[in-house]
Amino acid sequence: MGPRPPSFFSPESLISPTTDTTVLRSLVAVVLNWCAEDDTARAVASLFAQHEPGVTVLIVDNASPDGSGARLQERFPDVPFLQTGANRGYAGGNQRAITWALQQGADAVLLVNDDAELMPGCLRALRAAMDAHPTLGGCAPTVTHGPPHQDRVWWGGGDFIAHKAGGVHRHAGARLDMIRARPQPPTVPVTALNGCVILLRSTAIRAVGGLQEAFFCYAEDTELSLRLAAGGWETAWVPTAVAAHHLPFPEPPPSPWAMVQRDRNRRLLAQLHLRGFARLTFVAWYYPTRVLLGVRYLLRGDGARALAIWRGATSRLPRPDDPRAFA
Repeated sequence: MGPRPPSFFSPESLISPTTDTTVLRSLVAVVLNWCAEDDTARAVASLFAQHEPGVTVLIVDNASPDGSGARLQERFPDVPFLQTGANRGYAGGNQRAITWALQQGADAVLLVNDDAELMPGCLRALRAAMDAHPTLGGCAPTVTHGPPHQDRVWWGGGDFIAHKAGGVHRHAGARLDMIRARPQPPTVPVTALNGCVILLRSTAIRAVGGLQEAFFCYAEDTELSLRLAAGGWETAWVPTAVAAHHLPFPEPPPSPWAMVQRDRNRRLLAQLHLRGFARLTFVAWYYPTRVLLGVRYLLRGDGARALAIWRGATSRLPRPDDPRAFA
C-alpha cells in the first residue's frame, strides 16, 4: 500500500478541487526571516518588483535574536509584519503566515525563502498557471543557484521517492538555457513541491491543512505535497517562472544539524504516510544506508557528521495524533 493521509487528515472535510474555479484576485506573499536581514530585504524587494495587482507582502520573523526582525519592521514600515515569538522553523513560521493570509481572505499564499529572489515575471507565471488549472493546489517555479551561478538549475520539478521517504530534484545542476531550449508545457506535474518558492491555493490548504510544525524544516514541503495529492489536488512545476536560491554551485555538504533534521524528518514522513510494503522498503533502505554513512564518516575522522547520522536515526518522533505537533 502506498502513501496515505496521516491521522490528522479528514477526507470527509474535503472541498472538491473541481468546484474551485476562483481566479486568484488576492494573494499574500510571505518572506520568513530568521537572522537574515539583508537576504530578507532582497526577497521583499523582488516581490515588489513583480508589479502584480492584489498582492500583499507579509514579513514574518521567528524571534530573530540578532534584532533583524525589528529592523526589518522599521525598514518596511508599510509592510504588514508578524512576530511569531519563537524560532518555529520554516514550517511553523510559515504556517502562522498561512493562517494570517487565510484570515485575510486571500485566494492564495506565496511562500518565499529569505535567501530567494524572484526573477521578473515569476509571480505572474505562477498565478497564470493556477488560474488556468482550477485543480492545481500548489505550484513552484524553476529555481536556480545564486550569482555567479544563476545559470545552473537547483530545482526544476520534484519527485517523491517512497523508499527514501523524500523528494528529489529534477534537472539539478543542468544549465538553465538548456532547460529553456527544450519544449516544455506551461505546467509539468510533480509529486514533490519545493518550499523555496511555492504558491498554494487557499481552497486546497483549507481542505487538507497547511505545513506541519512538527517538521520544523526540511521535508515539510514534500509532506504537504502528499496530502494535496491524497485530497485530489494537483501539484506542478511552472518552467517559465524563475527564481534564484542564493546558494553556491556546487552546493556544499549539509551541516551536521541539517543532517539530523533531514534524517529525522524522513522517518517522520514515513511514519505519517507509508504503510505496508512501502514502509518495509523504506526501513530496508534507510537503516543500512545510515550505518554505512556513519561508518564512512568515522573512517574520515568526521565525528560530528557520524553523530548526526546517529541522532537523525534515533531521535524521538511525535505521535501522529499529538495535537501539539500536528494541526
